Amino acid sequence: MRMKRSTFLVSSFFAAWCLCATAQTALPPGHPSSKELMAAEGVMTSANIARGAADVCHIDAAKVARFKSVVRTSYPDAPDFDGEWKLGLAQAQPTVDRFDKLKTSDPAAYRKQISEACPALDHGMDEVTQPQ
Repeated sequence: MRMKRSTFLVSSFFAAWCLCATAQTALPPGHPSSKELMAAEGVMTSANIARGAADVCHIDAAKVARFKSVVRTSYPDAPDFDGEWKLGLAQAQPTVDRFDKLKTSDPAAYRKQISEACPALDHGMDEVTQPQ
């Protein structure tokens, strides 16, 4: 039962993170094809995850850089990778702020969320960045 709850919380954390990216998406003009749009969305969502990994979970900057490199090769159809990455990083700010606020307003809840979400995020980044 505890494992199911933990899995649910981690999934909820990632879903909320991705929803923040989706809800705040405002692509610059010039993104005509759906293939390009999907790639741009993937880049922005990945940047959101990277921002959480760096600023909330304090995952090593080198691992985050490797993740960005893998994302770059995974989305070759992204029309403006660097612009979309920057936008995704910026879109994560409300989530980072929410965690910062939770850290001071409810330290126990903060520790609980971090202890459940961050190891999964770290492991997921390891899986993505491992050579095949």
